[in-house]
Amino acid sequence: MRTFILLGLVACCVSGLELSESRLRSEFSEFQAKYGKVYATTEEQEKRFNIFKENYGELLKESRSSRRPYTVGVTQFSDLTHQEFKSTYLGLKHTNFMGQGNMTERRVSRDLPESINWVEKGAVSSVKNQGQCGSCWAFATTEQIESYAQIATGGDVPNLSAQQVTSCTPNLLQCGGTGGCYGSVTQLGFNYLQLFGHMSEDDYPYVSGSTSQTEDCMYDPSKAVVSLTGYNTLPTNDHDAVMTHLAEVGPLSIAVDASNWSKYTGGVFNGCSFDENISINHGVQLVGYGSDFSALGVYDYWLVRNSWGTSWGENGYIKLLRTSQCGVNSTPMDGTACVDGPGNDEQTVCGMCGMLLDCSYPIGVKMI
Repeated sequence: MRTFILLGLVACCVSGLELSESRLRSEFSEFQAKYGKVYATTEEQEKRFNIFKENYGELLKESRSSRRPYTVGVTQFSDLTHQEFKSTYLGLKHTNFMGQGNMTERRVSRDLPESINWVEKGAVSSVKNQGQCGSCWAFATTEQIESYAQIATGGDVPNLSAQQVTSCTPNLLQCGGTGGCYGSVTQLGFNYLQLFGHMSEDDYPYVSGSTSQTEDCMYDPSKAVVSLTGYNTLPTNDHDAVMTHLAEVGPLSIAVDASNWSKYTGGVFNGCSFDENISINHGVQLVGYGSDFSALGVYDYWLVRNSWGTSWGENGYIKLLRTSQCGVNSTPMDGTACVDGPGNDEQTVCGMCGMLLDCSYPIGVKMI
């Protein structure tokens, strides 16, 4: 597990809970160099430094707090306010949308292996980066198609186009947002690809992360390389069904509340409170489960692959505490339903950060 220099600074450089201005300037310069942060004006530079300074102070406080099984530190998001982070990088909002080819899978729980890792099985592509676009839902969709294509063929994992899904998937009912960089849901992505097929990343490269725009659809039907027949969903909030599917079938696309993930650097994350509102706002790929053994104890976890690049978390992954505990999403209309659709009432969401609420996967995936 990675450690972070911040934790050392707490012991040797902190007076109370504050660093000197010069030390903070030095930390900010290192942050800019590491993440390639360049600001257009001196005013913007100073604004970002002040935000970094505030976030850094919060990190110091957290690192001195009670023991826990995960670490926090400076990440590529440390020059953003919490609201900026949420509005720019969280782009999936769960919906009760039921589309073409959608069926509910019910499985019988049985003895399962102690751990499963589809990355080690060779069914997961390299970690991707959605950049400054709320296209996490498109990445979760694309990653699932890649994984199930590999599982179907036993060959290499194809590298498919997240840009095609981002730019071309219609969202007329405004499910989880208005589409593209402004939010949608994986189910709509599966439905679109069922009709049109999936192009490769080489033929349709991702650019929205740099432009922050959805971009026009440039789909070429002659270059589709993967097809599918639909998708299935697991029963809502069903811990056993999720474990069984991971052990016996493959990864899952899931919806989570990632509001507090920006500072995560490693370990088993248990930072979503079940006593507070759990607002589903991010789409990721669930690729396994296991257990961490540490001085603090044994922590069972879900292994989740994110789309914020390899510099975030544990080389692009996060381990979520494996629990069946439930909480409440008291603001579903902030992002969990289609406009004028169902799901406007309070929702029960289970699992750390609500990750058991909405789990789906494609069916009939094959190479063309």
